Amino acid sequence: MRAGTTFATLITVLAIGFLVKLGFWQLDRAAEKQQLFDDFAAAQSALNQAQFPPLPDQPKASTRYSPVQLSGRFAEDYLLLDNKIYQGKVGYQVIGLLTSEDRQQLIPVNLGWVPLGASRQQLPELELPTGTVQVSGWLYHPAQDAFTLADQIIEPGPSPWRVQQLDFKAIGDALELPIADYLVLLSEAEDYGWPRHWQPQVMKPEKHQAYALQWFSLAIAAFVIFILARRSITKTKKE
Repeated sequence: MRAGTTFATLITVLAIGFLVKLGFWQLDRAAEKQQLFDDFAAAQSALNQAQFPPLPDQPKASTRYSPVQLSGRFAEDYLLLDNKIYQGKVGYQVIGLLTSEDRQQLIPVNLGWVPLGASRQQLPELELPTGTVQVSGWLYHPAQDAFTLADQIIEPGPSPWRVQQLDFKAIGDALELPIADYLVLLSEAEDYGWPRHWQPQVMKPEKHQAYALQWFSLAIAAFVIFILARRSITKTKKE
């Protein structure tokens, strides 16, 4: 076998292997997204049935979308999570800090979305619920590798604090506040807060499966073209 043919064979095998790997990666992503939607559907059903298991002292990421119910008081200070889209408009998600009697840390509660306003230099002034309130919703651990438009996680200055990412350890250290490392998504059924819709806003599993099919199809096409080319070369040599 000539060096050129050997090199072409190697490149083809590597390309086919890479395409197959991409296909299986998309299938893995589809399974992850399906689990995300399944978790949310199960949590929504449990919340509708008012099923609230005790909240662990240190909730883990595996407890995503677990129904929770707490009572406490919101601090006057709050966070504004930047660059959040709701119904096609840019704004912030309001993160209240709840003091609960049975918790040593402040519990972040996502109260919903507010519009950006006329200028980024003027942050919205909001009034959070006063007095003791009951919080019903879902437990959630924010992703720590999310893309942000700024390197700075939290902007210095007085409250409200604009944040680019919900890295609660970094935020708590910057503000010198004992903030828990998880978040409660306020139930859409609660009559306080701002507009909110917690259905996972990610690519559907079917889209990942379609991409997987495309990669597998390309791998098959590359293999077929390679076989036909080899046959053509062999036939030419015999003639």
